[in-house]
Amino acid sequence: MCRMLAYHGDDKEYLKRLTNCLAKASLNDPLTNETHGDGWGIVAIASNNLIHYRSHLPIFKDENLEKILNLLDGEMKVIIHARQASDKRLISPYYSHPYLESTPKSILFLAHNGSVDKYKLGNVLGIDPMLMVDSELVAKYFATYSIKEIDKLQDVTQSALNLLIMEINRIDRSSTIYFYNYYRKDRIKRKEEYYKLYFNKGAIYSSSLAYSGCEKGEEIKFGNLGEL
Repeated sequence: MCRMLAYHGDDKEYLKRLTNCLAKASLNDPLTNETHGDGWGIVAIASNNLIHYRSHLPIFKDENLEKILNLLDGEMKVIIHARQASDKRLISPYYSHPYLESTPKSILFLAHNGSVDKYKLGNVLGIDPMLMVDSELVAKYFATYSIKEIDKLQDVTQSALNLLIMEINRIDRSSTIYFYNYYRKDRIKRKEEYYKLYFNKGAIYSSSLAYSGCEKGEEIKFGNLGEL
């Protein structure tokens, strides 16, 4: 399970406050008392710069976090993800989110909370997923098909399909952040509140941030693909 946020705006101080809430929730999640310390990553577009960074360090211990945020100016689109690995053998910057995929028409970055059946999804994609994590396959699914086909992933979802996706159009270089909140109420192992996403002032974030010093905002509609 993981904690994450997305932001679209020009208020760097607000982004820093959100990130501080994410770091606090990752150190000690107020909803579960768990630590999400198995790596973190960021993708950000600002001032004609693209930053994509992934680390094996916990977000609350990596000094590069502040350095990266300080590089951002003007209008920015950002996704940040803190990971709690289900398989502790797969802790590495290679397995930290956001994942990157590319197609002839677009570039995709994906952050995910929850789990899907990677073997079923691997069969759909014709990929042996043994040495991969499920979120990688979700990114490859969108690169192979389309983000608009997202509802079909509900059939392979094991717990949750909380997604933040940045898509960059190669033709006009425009970028869009998508968000999606879906979870299997019959299979989740934590309280339902843990799996919800909230919107507030240009940001989408995991529910735990609303209990770590940030506002609760508006709950994201269940099972609906939206744009930030």
